[in-house]
Amino acid sequence: MNEKIYDVVICGGGLAGSTLARQLKLTMPELSVVVLDKDAYPLPEAAFKVGESSVYDGAYYFGQILQLEEYFEREHLPKLGLRYFYGNTKGELHKRPEFGISDFPPKPGSYQIDRGKLENDLRLFNKEMGIEVLENCLVKDIDISENLEEPHQIVYIQQDSKEYKTISARWVVDAMGRRRYIQRKLGLAKPNDPKFNAAWFRVKGRVDISDFVPSTEKEWHDRVPNNNRYYSTNHLCGRGYWVWLIPLATNHTSLGIVASEEFQPFSEFHTQELAFEWLERNEPVVAENLKGREVIDFKKMPRYSYSSTKVFSINRWGCVGEAAVFADPLYSPGSDLISYANTLQTHMIRLDREGKLTEEMVEEASNFYIGQNDGLSESIHNNYSYTDHGVVMGMKNIWNIAVGSSFVSPLVFNPDFLDPGKTPKTYVGVDHPAIQLDKRMEGLLLEWRAKSLRRLDFGFLDYWKGLPFLMEIRQRNLKSTTTEQELIDDRMPNLDDCEALAISIFLLAVEDTMPEMLSKFPKSMWVNAWAMGLDPKKWESEGLFEPKTQPRDFSHIREPLRKCVQVKEPMLALAR
Repeated sequence: MNEKIYDVVICGGGLAGSTLARQLKLTMPELSVVVLDKDAYPLPEAAFKVGESSVYDGAYYFGQILQLEEYFEREHLPKLGLRYFYGNTKGELHKRPEFGISDFPPKPGSYQIDRGKLENDLRLFNKEMGIEVLENCLVKDIDISENLEEPHQIVYIQQDSKEYKTISARWVVDAMGRRRYIQRKLGLAKPNDPKFNAAWFRVKGRVDISDFVPSTEKEWHDRVPNNNRYYSTNHLCGRGYWVWLIPLATNHTSLGIVASEEFQPFSEFHTQELAFEWLERNEPVVAENLKGREVIDFKKMPRYSYSSTKVFSINRWGCVGEAAVFADPLYSPGSDLISYANTLQTHMIRLDREGKLTEEMVEEASNFYIGQNDGLSESIHNNYSYTDHGVVMGMKNIWNIAVGSSFVSPLVFNPDFLDPGKTPKTYVGVDHPAIQLDKRMEGLLLEWRAKSLRRLDFGFLDYWKGLPFLMEIRQRNLKSTTTEQELIDDRMPNLDDCEALAISIFLLAVEDTMPEMLSKFPKSMWVNAWAMGLDPKKWESEGLFEPKTQPRDFSHIREPLRKCVQVKEPMLALAR
């Protein structure tokens, strides 16, 4: 038995476990940290794991919090945002509505990550920092101590020697992925959602979506110069599904199919042969461009989405990464959720060492994190009802960028988030107006899809250049040095912008579904965003025309949003 009692034992050395180890050591250099992992260096590159696409919170975490920005810039590909193609899935790509950006946004940006390369490098970085990394170690048991003064016991077997060993620690963190050891042992795991499934594969070489379109379509190519669409996480969307294409720095391309069982049965794409047949039927332009490509792996994940009743405990254990929860991957939230869990876990270990950690704080962190996952999954699962409707999906994407940037990012990365007596910790409870507004928006978008006349459309919606208010929201909130007072001061501007955006989206929904009702909403009219809906009979009774907030000018949001879409068949009588 190992007599040493570590401060933290992390079971699992994947992305979540390795980044947590690094964050702990950067925050508290004196900590003794050991990582146990079943795999050994070197890990395979290109065809190791999915989760290759990072978005802004996760990338901010990697670059700024973990101090790896220079490494990512050097060793992985820059990402040109999330990009979506809607419309006729069997037609020419350049004729489909496109939602994306035309140029790389200001730093900090985001990255396309080769998971094998990253996890190999993280192991080396962690060892250099003094973190112990024990490989070929399969965890067999975690004996959680109920006594706050006694350490946990972790039993593992070294697979090369078959020898059982025990290691002791004050804190133990499960980062062993979908095995979800602690949750299953303690009966905390919520079941997988049976409706959503995925399959994916990697191919050798560059599969560039720009090559899907003839070079003679100069206008299409010029709106995103230098064939830079390749660097986006590209999504081709149809009824109840989306297909991803992600470039990897090792000169491979990752492709996947994600779908709702309601619209696209898993039985039709759960093998490599079936997946390629499915692509020929549903996304023939992709299938055509894969001909002759060498497929180097094929993997699948039925019922991929799940949650838990608890992910952190005052008894000094936690779950991070896929050992905690797994949201729907449509918006590439995996690295975001890792960054949130790791940061909350680091806050808790810091407070424990200072003698300030309370059960209330731990419960709040656990509930906050589970709420983020469950709310995100529910929101994205609604999307599968309208993944074939570009305008509704585009508005949903814009809404989620604004809300996430306003009410999640500024909190999680702030070191005061869980500190006793700090106001920000209760900033976004379930009764917060932003949460209620988000629920109202979910209902509005579902109504819009059901009632849409498809009058509105877009050719190319550049959500950074075309909607500068989104970049303003992001720059206001995505930083780790925000003081408590700054968080408080930013509350109202964030809520004001989201309220104005909600009203602007509502007006577009009215224009698309019942243009004859537009006369009820003159240009400067302010309404109650928390009463939005597409049943005019309820507008009076639910108080749509009785705003609860001060009317104000919101043209900085409404006008650029309206310019992003066009009326397919202009109705002269309703010209405004």
